[in-house]
Amino acid sequence: MRMAQYKENLLNEFEARTDEWSYADFERRLTELKRGTNYQHAKSIINDAFKSGKWPMTVKRYLLTNYKSFGNVSAEFTTTFNQIYSSMSDSEKESWGIQ
Repeated sequence: MRMAQYKENLLNEFEARTDEWSYADFERRLTELKRGTNYQHAKSIINDAFKSGKWPMTVKRYLLTNYKSFGNVSAEFTTTFNQIYSSMSDSEKESWGIQ
């Protein structure tokens, strides 16, 4: 199934960013691009992006900044987060402050 254009645009925008953006920036931008959306829509977009194998930096940064803020990830992200986490080196985990 093809992803909606606004979702692809959002993911492409964040994949190209080089600043220290967080999950909150992603969610805020989503609401600017598409009225009526919220953090639940962002969760779906991130999981779909992960499943597609595209936008790896966006998926990773969204999940890691979310984890750092809350100390865990919501149930919708458990599988995705565990796969990202297990692929990280010890030094990368340390740099993110997660062990």
